[in-house]
Amino acid sequence: MFFIYIIQLLQVLGQDDDPIHTSILYGSSDLGYYFVNIYVGNPPQRQSVIIDTGSSITAFPCDACDSNLSCGNHLDQYYNRKNSSTYEDLNCKSSFGECTCLRCSNQQCIFSISYSEGSHLEGFYVNDQVIFGDLLMEAKASSNESISKKDSSVRSVFGCTTRETNLFKTQQANGIMGLSPKTNTTLAFPNIVDDIYKQHSGMKLFFSICIGRIDGFMTIGQYDYNRHQQNSAYYTIQYFHTENKPVYGIKISQIRVHNKTILAGADLQAGGGSFVDSGSTLVNAHPDVTKALVNFFVCDSPNCPTMQYFEDIACYIYNKTLHGSYEQFISFFPTYQFIMDNNFIFDWTPKDYLTKSMEQHDAYCLPVAEYSGNVRMILGQVWMRNWDIGFDKENQTLTFVRSNCSSDNLKHNFTADDWFLKELNQSNNTLKIRHPPKNVDQEFLYEAVKIIVVIVTSIIIIIFIVFIRRRKLNKQIKKGSKLPEAEDETQKTVQQKVVVVQ
Repeated sequence: MFFIYIIQLLQVLGQDDDPIHTSILYGSSDLGYYFVNIYVGNPPQRQSVIIDTGSSITAFPCDACDSNLSCGNHLDQYYNRKNSSTYEDLNCKSSFGECTCLRCSNQQCIFSISYSEGSHLEGFYVNDQVIFGDLLMEAKASSNESISKKDSSVRSVFGCTTRETNLFKTQQANGIMGLSPKTNTTLAFPNIVDDIYKQHSGMKLFFSICIGRIDGFMTIGQYDYNRHQQNSAYYTIQYFHTENKPVYGIKISQIRVHNKTILAGADLQAGGGSFVDSGSTLVNAHPDVTKALVNFFVCDSPNCPTMQYFEDIACYIYNKTLHGSYEQFISFFPTYQFIMDNNFIFDWTPKDYLTKSMEQHDAYCLPVAEYSGNVRMILGQVWMRNWDIGFDKENQTLTFVRSNCSSDNLKHNFTADDWFLKELNQSNNTLKIRHPPKNVDQEFLYEAVKIIVVIVTSIIIIIFIVFIRRRKLNKQIKKGSKLPEAEDETQKTVQQKVVVVQ
């Protein structure tokens, strides 16, 4: 442990003032997602994209999408290919990274992605220069040579969306940025993390996500150690994934409350297991797991209100007169301890998990919802809060370090009152919960269903055509078989007449 600490200390001392690929995350539980700005093309066009570790595609509307019919109104103007001098098409034989175009239509490399509540994207892939985050754009515009020299875009493949539905169409952010471990494989093109690693020397195949209660930050290439408190502890575990389950899966041996095991490893590793998904808002789990978590969501105070359900989530209504400050209020609730590999205990405290209800503005809830699909536990944004989580794709590890995940006051020790009051003041947005995907391999599941439907329909049509043709042929055969009989009868009559004459 001492040697690990020394290595991490040397890493910190060896870093620049600020890694070049650090950017602000915008979002909150009210909004239901967190997004980052990227700048595409030359000259750069800003695109806001939701960070999603459960998806492998980066896509946003472009000039090929009809804003009145097929795509929604978003924060930024659609990406315009004609306005970029560095834009390139991807044809059916195009390769980028480890991936060659998988699906083709009208000489374009196409894609689609679908979510369980009906959200859907489809379009075609293109290739252009991309700059990650607002800080790099500020560096690009800076007259300070030492800053502006840090600006370096990467060439990247992304989806030009031509159709979006439901949440994708109504959300504020323009699109999505897929960060799953499936990227840059034979099944998916590289994402911006892979591109920065390949095209910039000295970068690791690494990104970190730090989600605050409001906003946060994301870093590519290495941790931004300047954003961590002094003497921070770093905890590293392995993540696991397969071709059929391209997710950041983690092994949770048990969950404890008050030093009592409330869920054993067998419950948490069944089916699809547990995995980290920044594209989901809540913790979504099997009904048995959800029930166990909710059963221990107990307010421990004589002045506690009765538990109520809003939007099918367990909540308690906060009353300042009865409960005092928010800091006092959260002290009434338990901490959930997730026990993982290497003796790492992930503390999910009330300061982390209590989430304001959108249905009842003074109610605070345990953001755990039942998921009736495959047996698994999806650990969404509310679980990731206040931890800077590093995703090391090269070594297949996740590293956790505590952080306030603020986009500005990095060293400030925020109290519950700081955060909760700020949330209360900006809670005019409507909660847009992004549901878990239909399948971990969501892009290909939807297409597989479409292909099956097309095949089945084609078979039915072929069978119908064969049936009609056979029926018609049978009629002709029957008609043809009667003619010789008629001819025979005629011949018999003629022969009889001949006999009579003789």
